[in-house]
Amino acid sequence: MSAPLVVKFGGDALATPERIAAAARRAAARRAARPIVAVASARRGVTDHLLGLVEQVREAIGVEGDSPAAGRAAADRAAASGELVAASLLAVALADLGVPAIVLDAREAGLGSDGHAGGATLTRLRTGRLLRLLDRGVTPVVTGFQGWHRGRITTLGRGGSDITAVALAAALGAEACELVKDPGALHTADPRLVSEARPLHRATHRFVSEIALAGARVIHHAAATRAERDAVPLRFTSLHADGEPSTVVDLPDAGIELLDPNAGRSGDGYAVIVGTGHRGIDPAAADPADVATVTLVSALPDAAALRRAARAAAVIAGVRLFRSVDRPHAVAFLVPAAEGRSLAQAIHSAVALAAYPSEPSLRSEPSLRIALGHG
Repeated sequence: MSAPLVVKFGGDALATPERIAAAARRAAARRAARPIVAVASARRGVTDHLLGLVEQVREAIGVEGDSPAAGRAAADRAAASGELVAASLLAVALADLGVPAIVLDAREAGLGSDGHAGGATLTRLRTGRLLRLLDRGVTPVVTGFQGWHRGRITTLGRGGSDITAVALAAALGAEACELVKDPGALHTADPRLVSEARPLHRATHRFVSEIALAGARVIHHAAATRAERDAVPLRFTSLHADGEPSTVVDLPDAGIELLDPNAGRSGDGYAVIVGTGHRGIDPAAADPADVATVTLVSALPDAAALRRAARAAAVIAGVRLFRSVDRPHAVAFLVPAAEGRSLAQAIHSAVALAAYPSEPSLRSEPSLRIALGHG
């Protein structure tokens, strides 16, 4: 049997019946070339709904503080039910496409964890059953977000389905772990916040770990670091037809490549991330709920020109800057939450100008061009 592909479908990819059908067709197409293991997240909004119900029940009882151990275990089981529903619906769609599929929860898939309710860690993976199913031509559809500990389900915390998928890919020796999310490819910024954001063709594991740490909602940070540790190739893609931009994470050396269909050039890779809260920066007198952290992440730790551009943009943008912090691969700015987007746009324009000063499509304020030496 050839190495399998692990395909993880996020909550947006399974949000509607039409998207579930599209996800099943994507899985069936992938299966035509090699065995696959599918991992399903809860459908968009379902986990929030379930956790909200848990809190509403506790409020109705009038309990304050933490639940007893039995209550936390029951809450975990309730929260985990969203993945079981999503995986089952995906398996229904696969069966109707003629693909033999079986749903496996954490126990059935061999995903052992510690007993930390609501934030468990996968500690051991037994892949025997999965391998036997793959040998028989059956596609396992595994519930993400879950582990199994001493007879009960534990959940892995927010974004835990990413951890499930990466851990399975490592344990199975998979060819890659494909993460099906919107907007698909990684970008130099969130396209919803920065319209000029460009897709990235390839990236390093360290770069992906850094943008996850900065608050990019593309992969759970623990999943990114696990993929880096275990050298699991990642592929970020969407439900759109093949040929849409996607990002492959497998570069052994620092550096990423901008996907430029006209020039095909490569250069210093970067991303500008807006993260909620203070992301580890001391918020000083500000309420952590009222701040955002805007971070420039560079693929190379010595990208001095990009850092200078980010700092110049932060000054020229005129936002209220609480403080800034330098890390080996990043420089981060703590600002009021309402000003995070405008600072991200300013930094993205400045860094793009610093990286590609001759690019005719870039438009910047004259003061910024002068500050960067391009006036």
